[in-house]
Amino acid sequence: MNERISDNTSARIQFVKSAVIPSILLGITLSIFSALFFALRDYLIILVDAKYLIFASFGSTAFIMYLMPKSPSANISKFAKSYVAASLIGYAGLYISGYLGIFAAIAIVETFIAITMVALKAEHPPAAAIGLVFTINRVGVAGILLIIIGILTISGLTIILNKTVHVAEQEESVIRSKKKSKL
Repeated sequence: MNERISDNTSARIQFVKSAVIPSILLGITLSIFSALFFALRDYLIILVDAKYLIFASFGSTAFIMYLMPKSPSANISKFAKSYVAASLIGYAGLYISGYLGIFAAIAIVETFIAITMVALKAEHPPAAAIGLVFTINRVGVAGILLIIIGILTISGLTIILNKTVHVAEQEESVIRSKKKSKL
């Protein structure tokens, strides 16, 4: 009976650590971005339409990084490289669209983003949308600043989460497997 209660309690603790805490952190991250966009609204007029797309992309990234830490895409290095590459390629797409038209620019930008992410071993799907944001919405240098702030915010919170919650989960898993092997 005590073992059953212990297993049930352990499962609840595991759920809180692997789902509830990362979900709260996801909400905090999106609140930070909302506050940032609001605070900078007068300075980032060019981002009026684009901010929602950037917001959605970072929301997807935060979900992957916090709630799917074992996913191949949940790697800080991949995440950072993919967003920087997509931003720079999308920024170039802003100028390409003036010469080749928006549809050709979109095709070129997304092709180069895909090739670059694979070549850099930085496959992080939400980043691909950032290139479109820069190209279609004519996001300039201010958008790159927002991307850098987003990368730093999500990376910092991911490190904190990994050093606290996910490390504790791994340690508990090792202890449980040692207990089982003794039985």
